[in-house]
Amino acid sequence: MTRTYEPVEAADAEVVGLLANSALAVMTRLAKDGDQAPSITAHVAHARMSARAFRHFEEIELWAQHRGLDLLEVAGRFEDLFDDLDARTRPARWSERSVKTYVTVGIFGDLLNEVTRAHGLFADHDTDWDLGQGEWAMEHLQPTIAQDPQVAARLSLWARRVAGEVLGLVRSTLFTHPALLSDPDEVDAVVEKVTKCHGQRMADLGLQA
Repeated sequence: MTRTYEPVEAADAEVVGLLANSALAVMTRLAKDGDQAPSITAHVAHARMSARAFRHFEEIELWAQHRGLDLLEVAGRFEDLFDDLDARTRPARWSERSVKTYVTVGIFGDLLNEVTRAHGLFADHDTDWDLGQGEWAMEHLQPTIAQDPQVAARLSLWARRVAGEVLGLVRSTLFTHPALLSDPDEVDAVVEKVTKCHGQRMADLGLQA
């Protein structure tokens, strides 16, 4: 028996576009991290994470195809979303690159979960936007941070700078694309929630938010 799917509402299409664009952005970011990795082990680990991100995109692509949604069109609405952020937060060393990804993917992943939940989308999908990068950072960065106060202070300062940019992007994205939330008045609550989650991740890594 052939399954039929309901057409995608305009507001839901906006969310799907953001998810698809973000999956591609995370894929690219992790691939670049792997290319700059200090060891072949780290390179391979980040290549695997990047591949997981593209699998997320493919799952979204299949979902869109079943419902007749032009995924490239809706994803294109968010093209270059991260360009200004990247231009203003260029890491000088590998540890800064890893922390930037940890902060960016963490905060934006929380946003994606919030808007997806608000629209009741992909409830039957377990989408982990961390993709293993958080676990990798805990294993490879946290010990150094714990042992060296100077490293902890430097990376805390860097993480705060990146977080400020990412949280600003979260807020501007929600204001520019109001359909992402069913109630525009929820913007402050969502930003507050993702900020709180970010603070916990910073504490877990041993950094000051």
